[in-house]
Amino acid sequence: MAGYSTPEAAIAACPPPRGRRTVIAIPDGTRPVDVPAALRALQPYIGDAIAAVGLGLHRQMSAAELPDGPFPLLQHDPDDTFTTRTVDGIPGGVSRLLAGTDVVLGVGIVELHQYAGFSGGHKAVSVGLGARATIDALHHRDRVTAPGVTLGNLRGNPFREVVDALGEAAGLQWVLNVAGGRWFAGGPRAVLHEAAASLDIWLNVPKPANSAVLVVPPRKAVNFYQASRAATYIGLSARPPLVEGATLYLDAACPEGMGEGSGEQAFAALARRLPYPWSETLRGEAPVGGGTQRLVMLALLLSRYRLVVTGCVRPDALRACGIEAHTAPAQELAPPDALWVDDPFGKLPRLAG
Repeated sequence: MAGYSTPEAAIAACPPPRGRRTVIAIPDGTRPVDVPAALRALQPYIGDAIAAVGLGLHRQMSAAELPDGPFPLLQHDPDDTFTTRTVDGIPGGVSRLLAGTDVVLGVGIVELHQYAGFSGGHKAVSVGLGARATIDALHHRDRVTAPGVTLGNLRGNPFREVVDALGEAAGLQWVLNVAGGRWFAGGPRAVLHEAAASLDIWLNVPKPANSAVLVVPPRKAVNFYQASRAATYIGLSARPPLVEGATLYLDAACPEGMGEGSGEQAFAALARRLPYPWSETLRGEAPVGGGTQRLVMLALLLSRYRLVVTGCVRPDALRACGIEAHTAPAQELAPPDALWVDDPFGKLPRLAG
């Protein structure tokens, strides 16, 4: 079986480099990673270090949300960065927390990702600790809709290639990633490909469904920006198991409404300003700013399917953007023959072919 059952075993098989000043990039609370276990397993190998919470353009974590661990925790500020190098026209920039560092490590998860194919590897630093200008340029409409930029695809994916090059420019040398409950350690590119290959992400179904229920896990259900990925993952996949015009029931509480991070707020502001279903984002001048690319993905989805949010504790926040949202759970609203997807971020149905 690929990988190791514990982070300790993975690290023992491929220990991290050691230096005078080490920074470990760790994910925020939207990623299901046992960060405390990972940091404790790393401590004997690296001594003193700083753990930098990779927020990208998400909101900062509260004191209660921050993980326990043996290292001081500092949170990323996308506006406090320094320049690395330009990659394929994208200005590379990374958190000033990495300035003067001789060893950069990453902790993360390898799971499906809309643009990068899979999360994990260099993405911990290039996006998690990326400068605002870097993230904005990387997520331009032309880049997230380019050929090869596909869910679950690593090879020939220009978005992933840039993410990896930006991570290398920032100095990321070694990662500890979890995938499907197994741990992998080593060079970022090698770990990403090995971990992704170990995952069984697709469930073939014989015929397309008229409706589907997407049960969003709590970490992703915190706001609509995060939760909506479940809908675009299945609806914009290579072989969606849906008839044209199918209804997607997105079962997500969304206690933070549309989202509270700066990227999520840019997404919400544009969603309120443009008429639903946001088709304007698909033509003419591209939306500006990291976060707005999520509206592009949703506009593509809504050109083919209907979206209904269920089990929502703040439906008014979503309705203000034109989204159909209900407090009632999917069990009450979806038809009995709906296709149920209990793990839309880990096991996606697709049309058999």
